Formats: sequence, C-alpha cells, structure tokens
Amino acid sequence: MTQQGDRSEHVPRGPATPLPATALAAAFGVLPVGVAVIASDGRVLVMNEALGAMCGLGPGESGPTRAGELIEILDIRAVDGTALPDGQSPIEIASAGGRLEEAPMIARAVGSAEAMPVACAVTPIDDGDGWAGAVMTVRERQATTADRADLEESQAALQVLVADRERVQSEERRRIARDLHDDLQQSLAALNMRLGMAEDALEHDPEEARQWLEESQRDVIEAAGATRRIIDDLRPQGLYHRALVSALHDLVHGFTERTGVACDFAALPAGMPEPPEEVADCIYRIAQESLTNIAKHAEATSVHMRLERTAAGAMHFTVADDGRGLDVPTARYSPRSYGLLGMSERVRALNGEMRVTGSPGQGTTVEADIPLGAAAGGPA
Repeated sequence: MTQQGDRSEHVPRGPATPLPATALAAAFGVLPVGVAVIASDGRVLVMNEALGAMCGLGPGESGPTRAGELIEILDIRAVDGTALPDGQSPIEIASAGGRLEEAPMIARAVGSAEAMPVACAVTPIDDGDGWAGAVMTVRERQATTADRADLEESQAALQVLVADRERVQSEERRRIARDLHDDLQQSLAALNMRLGMAEDALEHDPEEARQWLEESQRDVIEAAGATRRIIDDLRPQGLYHRALVSALHDLVHGFTERTGVACDFAALPAGMPEPPEEVADCIYRIAQESLTNIAKHAEATSVHMRLERTAAGAMHFTVADDGRGLDVPTARYSPRSYGLLGMSERVRALNGEMRVTGSPGQGTTVEADIPLGAAAGGPA
C-alpha cells in the first residue's frame, strides 16, 4: 500500500512549460556574472545587466537582439589580444550550439580602450527535441601570470619590431642621402658647370656654346632619371601609378614564374572601385610579404589569393597556401617574425584586423579586413 507521503512520486507529470524570457532575465539579473541566452536561430533571448555593462550599456539600456549584433559591440579576444579564429568566439560557439569549458580570454566594449580579463563558458540547451540554444557566461577574472607573460612577450616583440623599423629607416635615409649626392647632386653640379662654359663661349664661339648646351641637356636627362629612381625606391614596388588589382595580378604571375608554385588570384566583384591609397598600399605589402614567406618556408604546391569588397564597406583580403603550415603561437613571437608583426601593425593602423591561422602540415592562411573609411597615417 502506498504511503501518503509517497503519493507525489507516482503522479504523472505533464510537459514542462518553458520559462518566459522575462522570468529568465529576472533570475539572471541578480548574478554578478555576465549571462546571455542565445536561441538556435541566433536571437538573444536574455542578456543580463552584468553582460550589458561589459558591452558598455547603461542600466536599463536595451541590448542587442541578435548574436551578430552582440559580436559587433563586445570584442572577445585571446589573452594576448589577438583575434580568435573564425567560429571560435564564445558568441559564435553559442550560436552554433557548441560547448566551451571555461576558458581565459579578454573582452572590451567595441570602441573602448580598456580590456578586462574574463573567463568564458558556453553550455548548449537541449529541449528534448534537440538543440534549442545555449547559455553563454562571461566572468571577470584576475589576470594570471601566464596572461601577463603573454602580454609582456607580445610587447617585447613589438619593441623589437619598432627598433628594427627604426634601424631600417635610418639605413634608408643614409642610402637616399648617398643617392642624392652621388646621382642627383653630381648631375646638377655638372649641369651648372657646362651652362657656365656655354655662357663663356656664347660671344666668341657659338658652335662651342651649342656643344656645351647639348651636354647640359644630357645632364638634365640624367638628373631626371636619378630623380625617378629615388622616387620609385620610396614607393611600394608595383603600385606606382597602377591599380591594386592589376598590380596583384602581376605580382602573382611573377611569383609563379619565379618559384614554379601555382598561384591564382581573384577580385570580387569584378571591376571594383580602387580603394584609398593607404588601403591599397597595405594590401599590396601583405601580399608581397605573404608570398615571400611562402617561397622561403612553406614548401607549398598551390596558393590562393582573394580580394573582396564586402557589403559592410571593407576590403577582405586572403592568402592561403597548402604548405607545411605554421605553428601560429610560436611564429607570432619568433625573433624572425618581423614580417607577421609588420603586417599586423599596418592593418591595425588602418583600424582593421588581421588573422593568421594554420597548423603543421595543414597550410597557412593570412586574412585581413580593412575598413574603406580607415584613416590615413599608418606606417610607411
């Protein structure tokens, strides 16, 4: 016989009624941890005030309604400040119904200079019929010794890059001074002397004066040629008076002829307008450095290069190879990685973002996103 106190165990239960979003928001609102509930269709069902504060929102201010909007206002990165690979952001993992054990990262509101150390986790939600969404938590944490070491290592690498850039610039200044002296100044000095000789001979021997003037004309041509050479040295090879797409086509063709490695290039949409000069310069230099690295180290058999103008008003540039692959964390801080650091600094100076992904045996991909409204004034 069933005891009175046990009767509740045998009462059939009906299907659970989902808690409304307002109830969930009230429950999560008191938590000091940032919480977002993201549905399988990408809607942000709940975002508590703690997460809103991390996004730079004030109390009661409405937050984003879509996961994509949340990504645009909350920048979550690896502890060393580099961008996470595509699909590895906690917000993207939550949108895809993935799982993430609590992992150290840094986060900041887009447009804010301050970044806070955080720990992020994602837990998928199964409503009985399959994946329905996920809960993402973002908890503030104390910066660890490893975080500080990563940041210090990154800063040290940047200091080496700056020092190396100063050395190169100093050498370039000395070389340009030599060129000005050896080529241009000597040509102008010879021109001045011959014009003087022509002036002296003009009254008593017009034929001699004519000869001096002819030689002076040759000096002018030599001086103009020296000036062009110096100007060309100060411009990135291949871009002077040329469109970016045309220059990239020639760069790819020359790379294949020189190395024998198949390399294709596509620009989308066809006939895209020329980007601003500083953006074109940056993209061309990334292409140069990437192809140089591939030729030296990758042992690749094929390379794919793409340039796209996005609907969001940015240039998306990709160089991917099928070579040995790059151990990205090691390469990022290698004393020999001035090229990677230089490319990254150029892109950041234009308010853009660069990502390098790869692994040993799986090839390497370099991607850069540069807004077309980027301010000028990046590194030369």
